[in-house]
Amino acid sequence: MSGKERVVFLDRAAFTADDLPIPRFDHNWSEYPETEPADVVPRLFWATTAITHACPIDAGMIGQLNKLKRIVVTGTAVVDKAACEARDITVHRPSAAGVPGQILITLLEELSGPFNS
Repeated sequence: MSGKERVVFLDRAAFTADDLPIPRFDHNWSEYPETEPADVVPRLFWATTAITHACPIDAGMIGQLNKLKRIVVTGTAVVDKAACEARDITVHRPSAAGVPGQILITLLEELSGPFNS
């Protein structure tokens, strides 16, 4: 497996293509318009970064995601913060409500630094 960042957006339908172009840093990108709870683990299994807008990520899911390093929450999604802390997974909630795409892109590019060094 490559050392590239693997970014998975669980509910991309929250943004239009114009609002959120795919970031420029070296990575593998997967996106889904929506994700049902039963599909979270299979979709994030190889991910290093998860992006969620409204799709919840609970402790049971987090316990199965060995590659995950960070979760970016762009909306109302509930993420089990205690489970993330126990697994050393950082949770980022950009301060802007309804995060504009460019803010998200900038955040992802900043976060990708440790993977590309």
